[in-house]
Amino acid sequence: MAHYFGFIPSDKLKAAIAEAEQVIASNETVDYYPYRDALTHQTARDLIDSLLVGLVEITPNPERKASMQKIVTTVEKTADTLLNVLLGKENNEEVLPSFHFLRERATFIDNEGVMRVGFKLSETDAEIITKGFSAITPEHVDMALFRAALETMNDQTLTHFISNYAETLKLGIIKRKSVPVAKAAIDKGMRIALHKLLPDLPDSSLNRLANYYRPFIVEKPE
Repeated sequence: MAHYFGFIPSDKLKAAIAEAEQVIASNETVDYYPYRDALTHQTARDLIDSLLVGLVEITPNPERKASMQKIVTTVEKTADTLLNVLLGKENNEEVLPSFHFLRERATFIDNEGVMRVGFKLSETDAEIITKGFSAITPEHVDMALFRAALETMNDQTLTHFISNYAETLKLGIIKRKSVPVAKAAIDKGMRIALHKLLPDLPDSSLNRLANYYRPFIVEKPE
């Protein structure tokens, strides 16, 4: 069995995926890069919503919730800034590798036949994540294992959707050097969110949070 991280795309992302696929399949004599750029931006928004919105919604303290929302907004702005730097006008042949990545390496069909945006996890990462999620139950809570699971899931997701995706883009030296810097900034924001929130949550809230994230991990036959 293999484990995947994946979320069900929003209606906006589904529409962007369908529109991009239609343009490519029809061989229309139009520029591909605006469709690639729109699809990339919407994928980033969906991804941030999936990883962080649960943290905000589960926060019981109004002041802490407002603080968490500020972190989410900062992460969103950082991601948008990065994408605005990396993306731009390119010829259609240069854009195709990004489309192929988003279609072939960033989506999969789950056990119910539903398309998800995500990727296959390594056995090591899958073990850390599943073990951490299993460590949160109504009867027992292991915060260290749960935090390790969330940090691993976030780190591998950022690596795939930022570092690996950036390899499909035709970038100069300066732009390529900006990728790990921006990834580190986004990762820092997400870690701050976790470290601010988790210690203050009662066991009941931790269980709700674990239940929110568990559906993102899909076990499928090889």
